[in-house]
Amino acid sequence: MEIDESIFRAYDIRGIYPRQINEELAYKLGRSFATFNKGKIVVGRDARIGGEVLKENLIKGLIESGAEVIDIGIVPTPLIIFSIKYYNFDGGICITASHNPKEYQGFLFYNKEGIGIGLENGLEEIKENVRSEKFTEGKGILLRKNILQDYINFISDKINIKDAKMKVVIDCGNGVASVVLPKLLNRFGIEYFPLFCSLDGNFPNRDPEPRMDNLKALQEKVVELKADCGFAYDGDADRVVGVDEKGNVLTPNQFFCVLIKSYLENKKEKVVHDSLSSLTIDELVKYYKGFPIGCRVGHVFIQKKLLEENAAIGGEISGHYFFNELFGADDASFATLKVLEYLNKKKIKLSEVYKELPSYYFDSIRVKTKEEEKFKFIENLKTEFKEKNYKIDCSDGVKIIFDDSWILLRASNTEPKISIAYESKTEEGFEKLKKFVNEIVKKIPK
Repeated sequence: MEIDESIFRAYDIRGIYPRQINEELAYKLGRSFATFNKGKIVVGRDARIGGEVLKENLIKGLIESGAEVIDIGIVPTPLIIFSIKYYNFDGGICITASHNPKEYQGFLFYNKEGIGIGLENGLEEIKENVRSEKFTEGKGILLRKNILQDYINFISDKINIKDAKMKVVIDCGNGVASVVLPKLLNRFGIEYFPLFCSLDGNFPNRDPEPRMDNLKALQEKVVELKADCGFAYDGDADRVVGVDEKGNVLTPNQFFCVLIKSYLENKKEKVVHDSLSSLTIDELVKYYKGFPIGCRVGHVFIQKKLLEENAAIGGEISGHYFFNELFGADDASFATLKVLEYLNKKKIKLSEVYKELPSYYFDSIRVKTKEEEKFKFIENLKTEFKEKNYKIDCSDGVKIIFDDSWILLRASNTEPKISIAYESKTEEGFEKLKKFVNEIVKKIPK
């Protein structure tokens, strides 16, 4: 089969539906994955358009290559990881394009450890199987399973919220957070107001990606209802953004710090963070006598590092938060409950938690570029910065390290964009970085 190379990213497959992602590809990916990863395979999907027909063809391919398929329906992506580990399945696939615009579809693959399969640990082989069409022949079976109650019970055993006198607003963004989150909040007696909590693959109310600029409805509702806080989710509920009682949107770094405090106040733990994270993360972990561990950007890499190091929690600047006690899953619903648990235990407002943190000057942007040019652009920057004798780290893109500031530039693995993050401990230093960044942005191929 002829393959569009651009849909195979570092740790997943994503493309426009049905031009790049279609029924034929889904079928052959099923054949390929069952050839690559034999046994019991759990399959789920988000609420995107085309998801059901893609799932049907994927399952058909899996069965024809001998897999025992367990269809768990429409679920958040982290429930694939939960299912693999809880029921001892041999692998899993989620049909999702996560936070991408509504035109996109995609596939996430997991091995029997519940770890995402990327180009470095199997996705390249899956691609080659599709290209060559050399598939195992077999006669598998299809089972359907409702896992929600087992999941809710599992999560509930790990959260301690009693006598909760809290009111929260949840913006599900018409994504699959609406499948589980209301049930979890009801379990703990937490009063909530739902926004956009009906499934709709057209995402009519906002983009599937919760951003600072598209959460106005959530911010206003939190203030109007005098709620304690609010939360917004992406399309497949593996990312979350928080809003405090004043309607202010927390940065991912601030949200991560709240989670870190909830874990480290009473126990020294390891914490994994990505290369885009604020200096505040390292400093907070060290303040609690914990152990910060840096990692390249990408959910596959963070999850793997978290499990390898037996860290308690991990986080990405994109709003993914990973939990050891959930098999390394980046579960936005669980992240929400951990924050609420902490607020309930401390009897404090969300704004008071992050107000205690050091306030550095930080910003991040994602600039559109040509897919075929993005990695070359970063390589050219590496050469340029080396020639200028900057102190650089090339473990994930290129990071320039100054005395009290830094700047990181990297090519996105999921979109045709350049990700840029920069931070300074002083306002003067931040303004210098901003000018530096603006000059680089002008050079990015448009």
